[in-house]
Amino acid sequence: MSTAATIGSTRRAVGLAALAVAEVSDEARVDLPGLPARLASMAAELRLIARNYPLSGMGSAGLGDAIEQAQVLREMAHSLTAVLAGEVDRRGIAEDHGLSRNDWVTAHSPNLEGGQSAAVTAVGAALGEERWRALAHKVRDGSASVDKAAVIVRFHNDVCKVADPLQLHEVVTSMVDHVEDFSVKELRQLVAHARAALRPPQQSEDDAARMRAGRAFTKVGHSAGMTEYRLRLDPEGASIVDAAIDPLARPRPDLDWDSYRQPSERTTPCPHVEDRDCAGPCTCDPSCDCRADCSTPQAKRDPRRAPTRRADALLELIGRAVSAPEGVSRTPRTQLVITMSLEALLAALRDAGGTGVADNGEVLSAGSVRRLACEATIIPAVLGGPSKVLDLGYTERYFTPAQRRALTIRDKGCSYPGCTIPAQWCEAHHVTHWCHGGPTDTSNGALLCGRHHTIVHQLELTATVTSFGVTWHLPAQHR
Repeated sequence: MSTAATIGSTRRAVGLAALAVAEVSDEARVDLPGLPARLASMAAELRLIARNYPLSGMGSAGLGDAIEQAQVLREMAHSLTAVLAGEVDRRGIAEDHGLSRNDWVTAHSPNLEGGQSAAVTAVGAALGEERWRALAHKVRDGSASVDKAAVIVRFHNDVCKVADPLQLHEVVTSMVDHVEDFSVKELRQLVAHARAALRPPQQSEDDAARMRAGRAFTKVGHSAGMTEYRLRLDPEGASIVDAAIDPLARPRPDLDWDSYRQPSERTTPCPHVEDRDCAGPCTCDPSCDCRADCSTPQAKRDPRRAPTRRADALLELIGRAVSAPEGVSRTPRTQLVITMSLEALLAALRDAGGTGVADNGEVLSAGSVRRLACEATIIPAVLGGPSKVLDLGYTERYFTPAQRRALTIRDKGCSYPGCTIPAQWCEAHHVTHWCHGGPTDTSNGALLCGRHHTIVHQLELTATVTSFGVTWHLPAQHR
């Protein structure tokens, strides 16, 4: 029997075991003492294949089939673990031992990592609930992985107390019906969008504010002469960083990167490339360390790994910022493509909520979109249906460097009463938002620091702008 066939038969046996555990009655439990032995036999057979099967004799198609079946088997084993964990939960076995469900499962499966163990127990507990009948069937037959099921279950549990029940039921049912069509990453993005859309707008803004407060930039320490930093960002901050870093972090094969290479990795053509008697790896000169093919100059490429390119991009951005004259940026802060449904866009214009999705996949609240729109170059992609673009907007709505200089001369710093943040640390704000028809003009502009920019959007403050400055109309509690 081939490897793929053997793995396939084992997969079917694991699937039948999952169904058996799910369907057995209390009276029949005594008739299932052989399940651990059956699983041990399957594991032993797979162990034997991994150790001794003559893989070198397999064709490429057979190897591909075997890998596919092995992955399916892994998912089925994960599903069976969730089914077993659900039975443990139903009987209260973990509580009888003074343990949480997660700790009990981890104690019996120490190779499960923390996130995997939590997913198994969460899905296992949900499988016995009537609302998850369709999802339970898909988990047991392997059409929905435990990881995907956990994403859906956690989403439901997170928003069920604040979302409209009928709307939530429709969203969850649609996710379960089409769970096979999404990868785990795509499903997480869909869930993030749905979570933001289902919650009341104020709740969504409160969540955004909490995440902003959790931003952190930490100097971790030193190692081998290098300094390590750790950056934690909310979706809004991550969208800004990704949009700014990504264009500068692309591979640049056109530049001379020899300083990044070890001598054995350099692609500078061998100086003996014109020597007709020199062919193959360079051995014609003992002092030559290029190790290039003397007969053909190597194609240039960017030798930097992705993390190195991103670090270089960050340093380039910082260098541009500190060298900009008068603290005025030479370019708009960043460029984002924000995708919103037509309904969400209309809701945002009515200040009734709605969400946008940045081109890095982060889900942004309507408030975050409005804040970013003041200075980021936002290109709105308005969707009328699934992936149907109704309008791809333009970017001619941010303040120019000349306008920012004029605002700097007039406001001298943050225009919010009592704030002393200097102008070079401020953002140019549309007093009447541009999506409400406000012009990008100094008569409609005001400098605000990041903190007060957020407050102005949260409180929807208005102001009177004159050639001498800005007067904000503050509520009594903020005066």
